[in-house]
Amino acid sequence: MAMIESKYREATPAQNLKHFEEMLKGKFVEKEITGPDGKKKKEKTQFCIRAKMNMKDKVGCLRDPVFYRCKDDPHHRTGTKYKAYPTYDLTCPIVDSIEGVTHALRTTEYIDRNALYHWVLKKLDLRTDIEIYNFSSLNLKYTLLSKRKLRWFVEEGHVEGWNDPRFPTVQGIMRRGMTAQALGDFMLEQGPSQKNNLMEWDKIWALNAKNLDSKVGRYAGIRKDTAVKFTVTNAPNKPVAVMHPLHPKDATLGMKPVMQGKHCLIEKTDAELIKEGDKVTLMKWGNVNITKKTVKGDQIELEGTFDKDDQSFKGTAKLSWICHDPATTCEIQMREFDHIITKEKIEEDDEVKDIRNPNSRFEYTVIAEGVVRNLPAGSHFQFERRGYYFVDQIGLKNKPMIVNFIPDGKVKAMSGQKTEVDAEKLAGKSGKTPVAKEIVPAGEDGKLSKK
Repeated sequence: MAMIESKYREATPAQNLKHFEEMLKGKFVEKEITGPDGKKKKEKTQFCIRAKMNMKDKVGCLRDPVFYRCKDDPHHRTGTKYKAYPTYDLTCPIVDSIEGVTHALRTTEYIDRNALYHWVLKKLDLRTDIEIYNFSSLNLKYTLLSKRKLRWFVEEGHVEGWNDPRFPTVQGIMRRGMTAQALGDFMLEQGPSQKNNLMEWDKIWALNAKNLDSKVGRYAGIRKDTAVKFTVTNAPNKPVAVMHPLHPKDATLGMKPVMQGKHCLIEKTDAELIKEGDKVTLMKWGNVNITKKTVKGDQIELEGTFDKDDQSFKGTAKLSWICHDPATTCEIQMREFDHIITKEKIEEDDEVKDIRNPNSRFEYTVIAEGVVRNLPAGSHFQFERRGYYFVDQIGLKNKPMIVNFIPDGKVKAMSGQKTEVDAEKLAGKSGKTPVAKEIVPAGEDGKLSKK
């Protein structure tokens, strides 16, 4: 910034080549410096290659920019084989020209470097008919986009890896349940604006939910730890299968068997609102008149009589339910995710360890229709009145089926069913971080265990 020329600026080509060979070998040079305490000490330093331009240029990046420098950190592919690497400023225009790029799309922080981009093309006699289009980088609330800061989570074991569903990487949000179609639609809607903004997640997840709504099958599932026994006294003792479409508006998705029997399960949040004498509707079955409600402590049990002749469903509570039959149901592991940081807008000087959310992953078990177990990994589906889900792992002999909850962009959950994560906060609003009853990762240091 002081426009002071390097003392090596007038080095001869022979001297420069000698230093370059030292760079390629990763050789250090010891330099004596005076520390803040006034004491002299030796410091290791290395040479770099700089373009000899104009140290008085009004554009800072044109004042002898660095084109080649030593890198002590191991490369993720080649390890320590190479000791020196070219910079982005030198590499990018060369690669673009050789590979036939006609329009280089670059974020606005590179605007001041556009002149350097064209300088390299001209000096190396490369193809120069490349148009640069600048656009603002996408910033999202409660989201880390810095690879350096995300790497800290990986190296410290706070996440599964770079494809963790809480990460804003492409593989991460795909495991969260994002579809390629929704991602493309979102980017096209944004357009290449140069205006910097801090966006909420609600729009992209809403686009994703809209994309899923017409394409995925509907299934029933009841959370195991809050399930309430519901006895339909005049239903068959042995469950019977009744065929229903997987999607109410698209018969092409096929059919599924819905088991109807005397012993059922419903959600506790629904049971708490039901009184004796009420009429409720069991979805995909019919109306049931509640004849008995037993409450013992925090335990609830209900009994009712099915009325096949009553086809009036107006004003009744619509309940999700499942036949309590181990032969036709399966248990699956359900995951919900919160943001991995607690701060809405991240500043450059923020330390991730200070803003890490230790309660960002939750797991619980759901009892679901047995046909859910046949869904392939990578597929999407909907649990009625609960939300959309992504099949992260199929059920194997020694491994449970795992599904990840997909946010839908709404500030309220799909129904009154119990959730572990504040829907408002997932959408990017200023929601509250809940206290987890069951937290994964677990451990005193908050890291994922090997197990």
